[in-house]
Amino acid sequence: MTDNLRFFLSRFAKLSDEELEAFVAIFTPLSIKKLDHLFLENDMVSHIYFINDGTMRGYYNRRNTEITTNFYFGPTIVTDLIAVRTKEPTKMNVQALKYSNCMVAKFSDLDDLIDKYPNIETVFFKFLEHLYLFGVMRQHSFIFDTPQERYVKLFGERPKVVAEIPQRYISSYLGIKPETLSRIRKRIFKSL
Repeated sequence: MTDNLRFFLSRFAKLSDEELEAFVAIFTPLSIKKLDHLFLENDMVSHIYFINDGTMRGYYNRRNTEITTNFYFGPTIVTDLIAVRTKEPTKMNVQALKYSNCMVAKFSDLDDLIDKYPNIETVFFKFLEHLYLFGVMRQHSFIFDTPQERYVKLFGERPKVVAEIPQRYISSYLGIKPETLSRIRKRIFKSL
């Protein structure tokens, strides 16, 4: 499991062996069963989670409707940074869509590591930059693209989502009703 964590970190910055060992040392293993949650709306979030393998879904509840905002495939890191930094209850839910092997660390331990090893901060700056760009591109897609164009982009950019995620979650993620997604899929596959 720690090999995947090392690989994940190396995508954002080069860390020394000492920095890698220190980073890995703050994490403990955590298994999440299918449909269990890392955290739920109104929880206090003070941890960072590394998804080694598995699939998670981030969503919010609004007016008794689940609104899916992202899918997380291992290896990746997830938390609710807003809840961590504001020390207010989260509004987010993160649910395992299949059995997932994870690792968990206290965010305060990560902050202590960054004080000792500033290069670890570079990893997180680059990772947060990546997340920011992803979020802005998603926002642009909702402003400028039709639902069909959003689906085609999803198919091209994140084929694993289309292949592995139930259609009801994909439709929520795209901001459309399941029956609209069904019509879009029929049109696309009919034209092939």
